[in-house]
Formats: sequence, structure tokens, C-alpha cells
Amino acid sequence: MIESSDFVVRARALRKVYRLYAGPGQRFLDMFGLLGDRPGAYSEHAALDGIDLDVRRGEKVAFIGRNGAGKSTLLKLITNVIEPTAGTIAVSGKVHALLQIGTGFHPDFTGRENVYAYLAQLGVSGREANAKYAEIVDFAELEEYIGQPVKTYSTGMAVRLMFATATAITPELLVLDEVLGVGDAYFAQKSYERIRELCSAAGTTVLLVTHDVYSAVKMCERVIWLDRGRILMDGGGTLVVRAYEDSIRQQEENRLRIRKQQRLEELERSRGESRRRHVLLEIRPADGRPLSGLVYFSRLALRAGGRELAVLPLGDDAFDESRGSHLQQEASRWGDATWWNGRESRPLLNHGGAFHKASGVFAVPGRALDAAADARVEFDYWSECDAELVAECYCDSRSIALGRLPIEAGRWIHHEASLSLDGAVAETMPALNTTGIHGSGAVVVRAARILDSSGAETYSLRHGEAATFEIEYAVVEPDLRERSQVVIAIHRDGVQDVCRWIGRDLLFDGRLRPGGTLCLSVPKLLLTDGEYSVTILIAKEGYYDQPQAAFYTLNRDVYFCASRLFDFVVRGAGLIGSGTVSVAEGQWLATT
Repeated sequence: MIESSDFVVRARALRKVYRLYAGPGQRFLDMFGLLGDRPGAYSEHAALDGIDLDVRRGEKVAFIGRNGAGKSTLLKLITNVIEPTAGTIAVSGKVHALLQIGTGFHPDFTGRENVYAYLAQLGVSGREANAKYAEIVDFAELEEYIGQPVKTYSTGMAVRLMFATATAITPELLVLDEVLGVGDAYFAQKSYERIRELCSAAGTTVLLVTHDVYSAVKMCERVIWLDRGRILMDGGGTLVVRAYEDSIRQQEENRLRIRKQQRLEELERSRGESRRRHVLLEIRPADGRPLSGLVYFSRLALRAGGRELAVLPLGDDAFDESRGSHLQQEASRWGDATWWNGRESRPLLNHGGAFHKASGVFAVPGRALDAAADARVEFDYWSECDAELVAECYCDSRSIALGRLPIEAGRWIHHEASLSLDGAVAETMPALNTTGIHGSGAVVVRAARILDSSGAETYSLRHGEAATFEIEYAVVEPDLRERSQVVIAIHRDGVQDVCRWIGRDLLFDGRLRPGGTLCLSVPKLLLTDGEYSVTILIAKEGYYDQPQAAFYTLNRDVYFCASRLFDFVVRGAGLIGSGTVSVAEGQWLATT
């Protein structure tokens, strides 16, 4: 049983709502309680919306998320800078916060004067203050400038001084908001070490806000991902990194979805006809990974009120937007129209693009769905594999989950899913793919392993000894024939990219050799002691020979990527390997 004293922060149903005023006059009236509920005077924005959070003593917790996710608002509530709109929050212990650059420091005072003033505010004076001052100046390495006004400091110098001052007094809770990313790499590493010392020696709890997920994972064992005021994920660093990388693809999907809806609205306005309502249908693997086989669809229809409202075409002209209901080609994996097991069909492919889904648009006449209590989407499909599929509809910037599609490989299935606009919710991010598997699926990796110098599979290696990486692969796209590039990347502690091997001369041929095993032999493993993870990437020929504008999770030229697929450890580097990641070899020559 966990004692309540073990918790530094406990929040329940925490909400913070801000009013966004139509103009300065409305803000002024509201300051004096004169605005009331005047229509159109303001709107409300929930910066935090129902946060439940427990932080135990001694934890290092990073908060990540996009701008406006609620990260800084949460820290301000924890440090009592602002009050919550609803819910409860309890914080125990002595709190030191560095919420923004310049907090607590006067630009016209010298560095010395600011340090002593800060310490005095905390009740530190006399000999203790002098000792702390010397420690702060030494850590910040600003001896030459400590007598100059802070306004003459560079941003990096100011942050160094403020961080050194904030951590000179051992707090029970240290709160940092986007300050460690400023300054050089040397001081950033020094700051990380200071925080580690505080946590291990003094039991300090650290809460860190940052946009840099990789720096967050480097410092903190626990990462909390906020999105639109809610906790999207709370877990270990490697898991969150995998999900974060997948979310970039999902954000692009959402951007393309919004653009599609806007284009359809413009098309309706240009016709000048009675306006139709558009319902976007998306079908995707439940786990976000490419399918292991094809799924053929022979019917996709929307029914309500005992009649058929719209049917998605599956023939050769299925992508024609002008016909109303149509299939979507962009960010979809529709294959060619075909005749399959007695029916005209179109498959959802297991390769061919970075977006693992099939999409279509139902064009519904008038307001036919508004009063329909029995609206439903009908699916007729046949699957080569026992894949888990889910379906979702999007209408008027809202989403309606249709649930899972039952799959039984090798036979036609008819399935109906209820479509209720009353149950629609504001559009949210789909379930995140935390497997780390991405890519177009043209080539897939079935298995991977490491062998030691004796040829035995192992995940504990010796520095300086031979090692072999084996990759079992399959070519899924039958027309692929090229020298695809294969990369094995090594990450220290699951974050820092420290080593890569690339193969450029490996021929992949979907017809003559649809599968096999790749071997990378390393005569001497030069990595030093530590824990490492392995990422495997297979990409289009020439991928690494030119700049790539698109992130790898949404780049169709990436055939397969398993991010941080498995871990291994290295031992035996000795003193020469201390403090570095690689001990290189070369030929020495002494001359006179």
C-alpha cells in the first residue's frame, strides 16, 4: 500500500478554463463582475480538462506535447501561480520553480546581486549564503561576468545562472519549464547531471516541461504526454517515444482530413445546388501497423430510415469527386478494382503508402441523417488474414467510432455498424501505435537478432568482440526490384543515436527472391559499456543519398522501420570507455 506521504503531487479531475474575450471592453467589464453571460462576449477554452495525476517523491517526470497542450498551465497550478477552475490539487514539500527565463531576476541588477537576493528570499543569509554563492558561480562558470548587470548577459548565460541558483538549495520539488534547451550542449549535460544528483542524493522530485521528447526521455524515466488539456499517454520513455513518432503521421492524417473536408465544402458551394452532407469513412488496422494480407471490400453503404442514402463506388471511376460519393486516393491504400471470389471488389493493400488505411466519402442528401435514429454503415468484405480492423466516420469536424470489424479469413462477411451523430465527439487522436513499426509495407522484417562471436543468439555483448546482426525479411510488393537501403541504428539508453550501419548494395526482388535473411558482420564492437536499443530501417534506393523533407513515419519511401525493436547491453570497455560511447581503432605511427 502506498502511503499518502509518498506523493508530492496529487490532482483529481483538475480543470483550468480561460475566457477568450471578443474585445478589451469585455475583459474590462468582466474584471469588475459586470459582464454577466452576455451572448458573444467571450468563449471558453479548457487549457486542462479533467487531469488525474499522482507524482511520487523522488520521481523525474517530463511533460511533453504541442503548443497549447496544457503543459505550462499544469506547472503553474502545481506551483500555485494560478488557481484551478475545478477539481483538486495537493502539493507537498518545498517547491522551487523556474517557469520562464528571467523569473525572479532583475535585469538591472548584477548577477551577484540577483543571486544574493534570490537566496535571501529563501531565508538563506550570512555564511551559508556566501558558500552557496561560491557554489552557484562555480557551477554556472560565470566568474568573469558575475559583476555585470544581467541585462548584458546572453540568453544562455542568464539561464545558466538561474538554473545554478535554483538548484543550489536542495528543493523537495524542482519545477522546470522549457529552460534546459537554452545554452550549449556542454551545459545541458551538466544540468542533467545536477538533476540526477539531486534526485539520487536528496530525493528531489523533478517536473520538466519540454517540446523535445528525446531530451525528456534522456532525463526522466516517466514521460506524460498532454494533448488538448488531457493526458494522452503516461509511461516509460521508450514507449512514449514510439507513440510520439507515430503521432506525427497521425497529425498529418488529420491535416489531410481537414483539407479534404474543406475542399468538399468548396465544391458544394461552387455547384450552387442544395447542399449535401459529407461523411468521411476510414478503415484501418486496429494496432496501426500494416496488414499481413489484403482485405477486399465489395460493398460500403450508408443506410437510414429504411433507405439507402449513399454507396461508395468500387469500380474504375471510384476516385472521381464530382460524382458525390467516392473513394479517397490521397493518404489511402486502395488497390485496383478487381473481381474477387465472385464479386466486384477493391482491396485495402498491405503496402503502397505511409498511411495504413482506406478512406471514402459518403455524399448524403440534405439533412437526412439529422432525425435518423437507425443510421448505419454496411460493410461486405473478405480477408486474407485474421487482421483486426476498426472503422470511424468523420462529419462536421466530429468523429463517430464504428468499432471493430469482425474478421474470419477466407470468407465473405457482412457487418453493420450503427452511426449515431448524437454520440459524436469532438475529433480526437486515434489510438497510438506504440509498437514502433512504421513504413509503406513494401518490405517487412519478420524477425531480427544479434549473434555473439560464437554464433549464439545473445543480447549481452563484450566490447571489442565480434557480433552479427541477422534480419529476416519479406518483399511484399511483387513489382519491387531495386537496391534498397538498409540501416541499423543504435541508440544509447533508447534515446541518443550513437551509431549507424548502412547497406546500399543489397538487391530486393519481389518476384525472384521474395524473402531471405540479411547479415551484418561487425568484426569488433567498439561501443562502450551501456544499454542500447536497435532500430532497423529499409528504404527506397537512394533514400539516404538526398535530403528528406518528410518525417520517416509519413514518408512513403520508407518501406519498413522498427523503432527501438529490441535492447542489448555492452560490457568490458574498461576505463578507456568511461564517459564516451565508442573507442575507435586506427593505425599508430611514431616518427622522429
